Amino acid sequence: MGTKTPILLITFNRADTTQRVFDAIRAVEPNRLFVFADGPRENRPDDQSKCKATRDVVRQVNWQCEVKMLFQDKNLGCGPGPLTAPVVAINWFLENVEEGIILEDDCLASTDFFRFCEELLDRYRDNERIMEITGDNFQYGRKRGKASYYFSTWTHNWGWATWRRAWKHYGYELTPTELAEAVWDHQWMISVAKRNGLTVVPNVNLVSNIGFSPDGTHNLGLESAHIPKFLNLPTERMVFPLIHPVEISPDKAADRHDFYYRYCVDTYMTGAVWRGILIMLGTFLPPKAKRAIRAVLARKWFRPLRKYILVSYRISPQG
Repeated sequence: MGTKTPILLITFNRADTTQRVFDAIRAVEPNRLFVFADGPRENRPDDQSKCKATRDVVRQVNWQCEVKMLFQDKNLGCGPGPLTAPVVAINWFLENVEEGIILEDDCLASTDFFRFCEELLDRYRDNERIMEITGDNFQYGRKRGKASYYFSTWTHNWGWATWRRAWKHYGYELTPTELAEAVWDHQWMISVAKRNGLTVVPNVNLVSNIGFSPDGTHNLGLESAHIPKFLNLPTERMVFPLIHPVEISPDKAADRHDFYYRYCVDTYMTGAVWRGILIMLGTFLPPKAKRAIRAVLARKWFRPLRKYILVSYRISPQG
């Protein structure tokens, strides 16, 4: 019997990574599969053939499955903008289903990821504070608590699941102007933070991002000192039945770790995202402190001081 939870696969022009991700989906034989394909870029003639080859991959469904496809004629891209390819895809997906799993064409999920999401989508279906279930774990072997997973104030979207009731709060126009040039997932992070939302994070990594390459839409600057840690991070087995946390609250130690290692100096984050993150932190501080942060952001010498500002914070959005 296949996975009951609907799955959305978002693709573009990489047939090789799409094939690997599709094979992982085929292994769990979902009952419902949604496929979104972004269109070719006007300034890249080779996109026509690459997009066609990628779309041929997702036509390989050979199990009993309801398939819906939405292929774009023009390129929407990943951002910035209110209606980028991922946002259009997720909007379409969650207009058709109440909840589901979302994978991009470079997010290679383990078999356990699908069961993990399915069980927790059901468990937290009516808990408004839980807004996302991720398959990503960037704790590098550190286990947080005694349960199979913990809660975080950060969002991680390299293989995740959510509900219509949570995604309805995503709003490009609601995010700080400093994030206007950022990609969609950073705007989602701000949207979740504004609602004091939480992400379910497994205590082992369940998804590997295999998309860092010159062909990737975001190769994120492979010269970065921290990016190799995220590249092709191996997946591990999740032990079932799941052990659930006793209380629903963010693990502040885990959040501090993520903040420091994922959002500190020498990572891939753009200046716009740095400003957005600090302003998000400012929303949890008194007005005077918030004004001080904005004053720092306005200075030309902000970038060189970024490391010291962030290291001095070393706190999660919840403080």
